[in-house]
Formats: sequence, C-alpha cells, structure tokens
Amino acid sequence: MRWYGIDFSGNHRMWRQNTGRSNVWIATIESTTGELRLMELIQVQELPATDGMHPFDRLITLLQRQDFTGAAIDAPFSLPKQFMERFGSHQGLLTKMRNIEYPSTRPFPDGVSFVKAVIGQNPPLEPPKPLRETERNCAPGINVRSTLWTGARPGAPMTAACLTLLAKTGVPIWPWSSHTKTGLLVEAFPAAQLVRWEMSANGYNGNTSEAREARDVIIKHLATRIFLPSALHELMRCSADALDAVLCGFAAIAVTKGIVAIPPTSVSIDEGWIAVHP
Repeated sequence: MRWYGIDFSGNHRMWRQNTGRSNVWIATIESTTGELRLMELIQVQELPATDGMHPFDRLITLLQRQDFTGAAIDAPFSLPKQFMERFGSHQGLLTKMRNIEYPSTRPFPDGVSFVKAVIGQNPPLEPPKPLRETERNCAPGINVRSTLWTGARPGAPMTAACLTLLAKTGVPIWPWSSHTKTGLLVEAFPAAQLVRWEMSANGYNGNTSEAREARDVIIKHLATRIFLPSALHELMRCSADALDAVLCGFAAIAVTKGIVAIPPTSVSIDEGWIAVHP
C-alpha cells in the first residue's frame, strides 16, 4: 500500500520550476509487512517532467496515475454550504473551475478572481470569513483560514489552487467517493492532526531554535507511528513544510483504512470534510 501526503500552496510562485524556496512537498508512505515507512520526501519541482512540464501539471500527472491507495492534500476541497447551492453538486463546482479563465503565466486563478468567478461578486463577502462545518469541528481552537477570504492571511488562493487541481485531475475524491481501492484524494489539515494527537499546532514553522525544537517534538511522536529514515528525518527538522507533508499522509491512511477520527456529517456532501487520524 502507498499513500502520498502533499503540503500545498496557493502562492503561484511556489510552483515555479526555478524557485529555490518552494513550500510544496510530497511525502510517500508505504506499508509492507504492516509497518508504515516514510519512503520519499521531495519538493514538487523534483517530480519527473517531460517537455518542460510545469510542476503543477507534474503533480496532476502523478495523481492521475492512481498508483497509490490514497493521497491527502493540505488545502480546502470545497466551499461553505451556503455558496454551494448555485452549483448543484461538488462536481458542478469543479465544472465551474474548468471554465474559469486566468493568465497562462500561472497554473491557477488568483484568489480575488476565483471568488468573483464562483460567487459572482467581488470580495469581501458577508460574512467576510465564512467557515465550513469541518473547519469548526475538526480544528477547534485553530485560527483557520476561510476558503473565500482574500484579505490578510488569505485562504481563497489556496482554495483556488486546490479546486483547479481537483478539476484537472479527475480522480475519485473523498467523501464524495469512497468505494475505490486505489487513487482516492483526501483533504488534510496538519494543524488539526496535531490537535487530535494532543500536540501543539503552533510555533513549529520557521528557522528559530524554538521552531526547530518544536519540530523535534513532533518528529519524535511521528517516530512512534512510522519508520523515519535518518536522511528524511533531517529534512523534516529543517522544514515545517516537509514535516506537514508527512502529517498529511496520515489523513490518507485514516480514510483508506476506515479509521477517520471525526466522521463526516451530512453537510460533507456539499462542503467536503477534513480527515484526521486517531
């Protein structure tokens, strides 16, 4: 069995081939003889490419192969229920995403253009930072970014990027699809996973000694759940984004093994659901 954990970004610059500071990481976790093992931890720019393929499209190609059990992405898969009625279904939302025009210089629309296209009005909305039920239920006490907020610390660019990816990938997405043996996409949220494990979700991002110490605490806990090769261990010590990719992988494991800690409610048919591992 193989799972991917993907730490995502709504900043189109992070997807450029020539960037030296991409925050988009992909973790590969496998299970042989029942033990989870971290096999690979790479930035999206390291995915194989042909004919100068953009890193965003390389990730789409990787997911379209469906040679994995589940892949979890740290980004919103849908919108709050009150905005979903205009699309009829989640597939209707993805169809809308396929028809949004944006500059060829970027792989997905910017946040403001996205909100205007899908909601039909310029941001900010009213209320300005609407949340989904899953964000309230699965991430208590966490300062969650609204999927449609375009101001300071915006969530809309991440939503635009992820929905573009989902629309282009065309593979099964949980919780709308669940009866598949391979290639299932899952929504993850590393901070929610840490809270579920009764760990602090704050202070581990950055290059300070305190941040590195906080990452060490998380990695020490991870080592009780999964085998971490020493070389990949060091990548997580140096980068919170690399560490988040590994945390995302546990969301994919939880869904495909049927052990999601907080099961989806009926509203998930519109809003989607964040998966956390028990």
